[in-house]
Amino acid sequence: MTNHINLPATTYVDTPQGLAAAVAAIGQAPVVGFDTEFVGESTYEPQLCLLQVSTSDGIWVIDPLSGIDLRGFWAVLTEPGREVVALAARQELLFCLHYAGRTPSAVFDPQLAAGLVGYGYPLSHTNLVLRVLDVRVPSGETFTDWRKRPLTPSQLEYAAADVQYLLTIRERLLALAQSMARSDWMTDENARLVEKVVQSEQEERWWRVSGAMSLNRRGLAVLRELWRWREQAARTADVPVRRILGDDIMVEIAKRSPKTVPDLFALRGLDRMRKAGPELVAAVQTGLRVPDQDLPQLKRRDDPPQVAVLGHLVSVVAGGLAAQHQVDPALLATTADLQDLVRWRLGLGGEERPAILDGWRGDILGQPLLDLLAGKSALWVADAQAANPLRIGPR
Repeated sequence: MTNHINLPATTYVDTPQGLAAAVAAIGQAPVVGFDTEFVGESTYEPQLCLLQVSTSDGIWVIDPLSGIDLRGFWAVLTEPGREVVALAARQELLFCLHYAGRTPSAVFDPQLAAGLVGYGYPLSHTNLVLRVLDVRVPSGETFTDWRKRPLTPSQLEYAAADVQYLLTIRERLLALAQSMARSDWMTDENARLVEKVVQSEQEERWWRVSGAMSLNRRGLAVLRELWRWREQAARTADVPVRRILGDDIMVEIAKRSPKTVPDLFALRGLDRMRKAGPELVAAVQTGLRVPDQDLPQLKRRDDPPQVAVLGHLVSVVAGGLAAQHQVDPALLATTADLQDLVRWRLGLGGEERPAILDGWRGDILGQPLLDLLAGKSALWVADAQAANPLRIGPR
């Protein structure tokens, strides 16, 4: 049987007057719940279709497709002193950066918080509300085209449900974190999330092109210029980058680095790019002119076999420590994090101290993993029937 929680009324906003009332209410609330509905399949940037905001006094479903001026909304949402509660908040933070030019002064992501106090990570909205509050929420509009109007009552109910429990969940998770002495963990992880989102918007991510690792440094310089061209072309046409040029074709162009348009179209799969041929060749030429000392370089791993062996070992230990401390292992450390630790311990990863040795992660993982890698401790099965059967301790 689910809990009954009193909920504030929902208001649909598609007029300047309605928006002014919503903005005024948000301006009086130190903590607000926030979510969005958007469609991202056919445009360069996701198309924002709905804004949902909750306070202790009300819920507002705001329609950005109605033509209302939302500048006041974005300003008040992100003004100093206001905490924004958003589940899986990355896209909401990106919208704030795009429309307000800044992120909220404080962010609380219940998905992250839940993983730090034993609920698991990442939980969907439906599962999070059910596990934390024992409440079932509607989940039948997952594949809705939010661009279409008018919205149905069930669509509005679904949209409102995305924010109506956020503040209550925040209170429950914060109380649990305080009882477990983990309030600082939540603060640190939410700040880390914001930092990562801001950083991702400030850097060129050409190096994430699939197949980039197969290129030499000169090829990487050409690939970088092709990536820049593709980004600009997709932005101008307002289409997803994959519709402009695929990763595989870009890597092949970078490998061959054609110096003329006929050379370019000797490659298969470029027939529809005839008009862009001169621009692509110009991008290749720009990459070829990069001075040798300025050529980009990706970190390539040529690890000795013990890195894989020790990486598997510390991964098992990290999983056991995550269970012992009621933290989701995906939040505690990734496989890459643990491999970096092994490389650093073996003197293969430079002198920079691995991040997982600092903060709350270091409190859990640091000494046990360093002692294990130094041969000062051992791992054994203490109780094969226990949920966490492993133990690590002095030899």
